[in-house]
Amino acid sequence: MTKVTIIGAGVAGLCAGIRLQKQGYQVTIYEKNDKPGGKMNQIKKNGFTFDLGPTIVMMPDIYREVFTMAGEDPELYLDMQPLNPMYTVFFGEQYEEKYGVSSELSELMKMLEGISEEDAQGFLQYLQNIYKRYLTAKNHFILKSFNRFSDFYNPNTIRQGLKLKTFDTAEKSIGKYVKNERIRNMLSFQTLYIGISPYQGPSIYTMIPMIELLYGIWFIKGGMYTLVESLVAVYQKLGGELHCEANVEEIIVENKVAKGIRVNGSVIASDVVLSNADYPYTMKHLLNTTAAENQKRQKQVDKYEYSCSCFVIYLGLSHKVSTLNVHNFSLLKT
Repeated sequence: MTKVTIIGAGVAGLCAGIRLQKQGYQVTIYEKNDKPGGKMNQIKKNGFTFDLGPTIVMMPDIYREVFTMAGEDPELYLDMQPLNPMYTVFFGEQYEEKYGVSSELSELMKMLEGISEEDAQGFLQYLQNIYKRYLTAKNHFILKSFNRFSDFYNPNTIRQGLKLKTFDTAEKSIGKYVKNERIRNMLSFQTLYIGISPYQGPSIYTMIPMIELLYGIWFIKGGMYTLVESLVAVYQKLGGELHCEANVEEIIVENKVAKGIRVNGSVIASDVVLSNADYPYTMKHLLNTTAAENQKRQKQVDKYEYSCSCFVIYLGLSHKVSTLNVHNFSLLKT
């Protein structure tokens, strides 16, 4: 049986472990922290439970797919409930303007018409345009594997890529259809989900609000960490091994082929090594080949431009705030 070692028990590492274990590989995951989850994690303190990392669930079928592929009923693991409104957007220095963004098109149009009838019509034109681009992205890029150089760099892929019209910024692209600043901000702030300013991020990310409207925003009962716990349960049910507090120090490479890992000072042999650690960390700290190759990787990684991080405050309150929904955004001028 082919032995696979996965570095990192984040969501991607766990999903990869499930898929490989289901296909007959012998999988072991090593996680440096004391529990799995990676960036999707949890804090429990003084009776409060806080989700760390991602909190917005879109396209729920993607979450369910890995369970179905493993032969499990996702409904037995995840209780996902649609949110309506999907989120509330506040404007004004005193948050005096409040808009509930509905997942129902008829309700959403009423809200937009109350702000600007002309721009509500522009919003529909935007939806039509971005939906076509979304289908192109989904069918030719998102759901397609690029195993060879020629899979990506070929005339058809380049032609489809040009249809995505990624050269404009998100804010500028939406501005072609919507002039009202309030509505423009409602349709462009979603680029911040991935740490990119709508004034700088490519227009392809304007498909996010369209995806929200098309598939809705969902809430996982019990919090996002329920997904991690469920993935671990399925992975271990399939026979996968998980070791926490197991700090991988190096990927052992011989003749440009990964042969195993060094973890907590011990060498573990493996037929395949899959790193779910951050790519720059893997390149700079886990791979150790020749001095020239190490230096080359270092220079490549140092050229990368990182997206913005977030300053996060977790508040445990003694009472509910009636004006807030599950997700709330305050958009203020600076």
